[in-house]
Amino acid sequence: MRLKQRGQILIVVAILLLVVLFFLAVIIDGARLMVERHELNRAADAAARAGLGVVGDQMVTQVVQAQTAAAINLCTPIPENNLLTPEGFKPPPTCTPTPLPSDFYAWLTDRHRATLVSPGMQTSVASQVQAYADNNNLGLSNPDVTELEVTYPYEHHANDRDLNIYVRIRRQVTVLFVGLLGIDQGEFSGDTKQSIPQRK
Repeated sequence: MRLKQRGQILIVVAILLLVVLFFLAVIIDGARLMVERHELNRAADAAARAGLGVVGDQMVTQVVQAQTAAAINLCTPIPENNLLTPEGFKPPPTCTPTPLPSDFYAWLTDRHRATLVSPGMQTSVASQVQAYADNNNLGLSNPDVTELEVTYPYEHHANDRDLNIYVRIRRQVTVLFVGLLGIDQGEFSGDTKQSIPQRK
């Protein structure tokens, strides 16, 4: 009778050990997959910021050009004694007011804003995002990465305050222990929407 009980206890312990190992495998893989997803989201955030860096650089260039042009074309009033010329009376020039130098967004015109969403700028932004992803082994050159989606400008309307970019990175992940159940790989994605202001 005692020998029979020992055999039953051994079977129960073996089954419990398998169940505990299974749950341990699920916990380890689950934690690893959560970390993987978090890393993909962070990588997508950083890649989107790299793309918006191109837009920010272009905005700074446009503002500096506008401020330089305004400084070159300063409106200097003509002294009163020069108003009368051989051709007759010459009115003083009209001065166009310019924004304060510190008022960055006021220097951006609608023409400037149109170039920020032009096809050439879209290509530059997408190229910067792809270069950032490639440099961090999350580009399409990595065989585990199945998709790198860049949408710029994202949900754009002409009078929007911000310019938005959307980036999604999708990657295959090898599952370690749950592979015992026949699940060898999973596909995870990290995505983000980032923005940069173009108006106050």
